[in-house]
Amino acid sequence: MEIMMSRKHVPIWHKTRSQRLQNSKLSPKATPEQRALRTILMLMSFFLLMSTFDSIISYSRTILQGNPLPFCFQILVAHSYAAVSPLLVLSNEKRITNLLISMYEKIVL
Repeated sequence: MEIMMSRKHVPIWHKTRSQRLQNSKLSPKATPEQRALRTILMLMSFFLLMSTFDSIISYSRTILQGNPLPFCFQILVAHSYAAVSPLLVLSNEKRITNLLISMYEKIVL
């Protein structure tokens, strides 16, 4: 059995597929799948950060039971995820970002 294949035995579909993959790497515009993946990773990272921060605050609340300040921080952290997550999703949409920037410029100027 011959392991190495010569170039003339490579199927045409393989050549076109490899050329398409090579060309897609050079494209500066992200595909919808890449943008969706970036958004999901950003949301998951933010959720893990907020969850870790919430756990640290919960632990400090058990140590400092008489102090109400950790309780206020915990409420702030719990609500910040729900408030910031939609903004993270919208920040990946360039049309919406451009619209908000133009609205802000009209208000400020």
